[in-house]
Amino acid sequence: MFSRSALPLWIALLGGALFPFALAPYFLWPLGLISLGALFFALRSAQTPTQAFQRSWLFGLGQFGLGVSWIYVSMHDHGGTPAFLAVPLVALFAGFLALIPAFWFWLRHKISGHTLGWLTFAAYWLLQEWCRSWFLTGFPWLYAGDAHLFSWLSGWAPISGAYGISVILALTSAGLVSFIYQRRWAYLLPLLLWPSGLALKNIEWTESIGTMTVGVVQGNVDQERKWLNAEIYPTIERYQADTRPMLGTDLILWPETAITLLLQRYQPYKELLADELTDAGSTVITGIPFRWPEGTELSGEYHNSIVAFGTGEGLYHKQRLVPFGEYIPLEAAIRGLIPFFDLPMSSFRSGEAHQAPLRVTVKDGDQRDLALVTPYICYEIAYPDLVLEGARYADLLVTISNDAWFGDSLGPKQHMALAQMRALETGRWLLRSTNTGISALVNHKGEIVKRIPVNERTTFTAVAERRTGETLYMQIGIMPLLLLVFGLAGLALILHRKRTPNAE
Repeated sequence: MFSRSALPLWIALLGGALFPFALAPYFLWPLGLISLGALFFALRSAQTPTQAFQRSWLFGLGQFGLGVSWIYVSMHDHGGTPAFLAVPLVALFAGFLALIPAFWFWLRHKISGHTLGWLTFAAYWLLQEWCRSWFLTGFPWLYAGDAHLFSWLSGWAPISGAYGISVILALTSAGLVSFIYQRRWAYLLPLLLWPSGLALKNIEWTESIGTMTVGVVQGNVDQERKWLNAEIYPTIERYQADTRPMLGTDLILWPETAITLLLQRYQPYKELLADELTDAGSTVITGIPFRWPEGTELSGEYHNSIVAFGTGEGLYHKQRLVPFGEYIPLEAAIRGLIPFFDLPMSSFRSGEAHQAPLRVTVKDGDQRDLALVTPYICYEIAYPDLVLEGARYADLLVTISNDAWFGDSLGPKQHMALAQMRALETGRWLLRSTNTGISALVNHKGEIVKRIPVNERTTFTAVAERRTGETLYMQIGIMPLLLLVFGLAGLALILHRKRTPNAE
């Protein structure tokens, strides 16, 4: 087990286990460099594609095994799954996710071996992160670049996004390992990108077009009772009572499914509060389930939705659903096997792409202005492409969630940091409301301006900037990076074939 031949396997596994400590809430980003360096070191000595697959899979197992361990809380504590089942299920999920980097690094070794090794390492690292953003609806979590909200490299976020920062990190780690072995100064060139990022942090990519007052209601409704019939009306009263002292605030944000009634059944209560909001010049935006009425094409179908009412208006249906949380893959086969597959509201339909932003009336003295607000529900904020698309038409971003499913684990902290990275990438202020926290206001630099304690029933109000314009990343997206890495992969393939004409 501890033989010399097993050393690269252990280095890969332990390197992967280091990876989550580079991210929120620790932000020990040097560990990210060490982690990626460990993977490159392990792959550097791989002699076959199978060895490359094994080592990168073990790295992924360590990375996801610790990094998404918070799923256990939702399965066991709230989903009713016994520990003896929840632990192997989380391990199975981590092992499945690890197949994605394993495949890409298997392919790297298969078609180009070690040719241009330090460059192709960065290329294929990006490809496996990008693949995770869309494969089986995607799981854009635990990206290397997300560790650098506060480092010099954060200056690259409005240019290349977290993806580009991931490439810089992979180049830096692989370059440092290669320099140790070969002492070629060219391997240290990626280090120049770090002070460049520091200089880029001073650029203002977007501009302010005014301010608006915003508020958040954090209901702190007990997760174990949230969906009980007996709690429906007390919950409505809780949110409406906590909102009334904030009347006059332009935008008041409630969490995901703050109201557990269907929108149609909540309508009478909504109309009463809407009258008060209209008189005060306020808009409430809340998460709420929506069902298509009889007689419509989608009659009986459900959405996880957001509605704006008061002086504002708009309706948004969530586009990116959580597998096993909001829809069940192979539902007919596995529904009912364990309690976790029967959680409340786990049969939603995804919303259409390119939905219109919500509209919020903003008071400016005696004048009235219209703010466009783009909403995201739960882990939609983790998708860089989805956020980029909506931010183009927004003065402000809002995101709502119910992270009570994950308790005081890594999940809510990682989720908050992803929202901060999206604000930084788009140059937009972002308002976030959750049932139990973390609820916060984030500025266009990804910095938390105001937040409230977790696990408390409380509120806050603040002033947010409305901003316009596009960062370079909003204009070009990930496509230039993909063209670059596919080009590198293709060049390595050609050179490898020339060096080894008989290679398969």
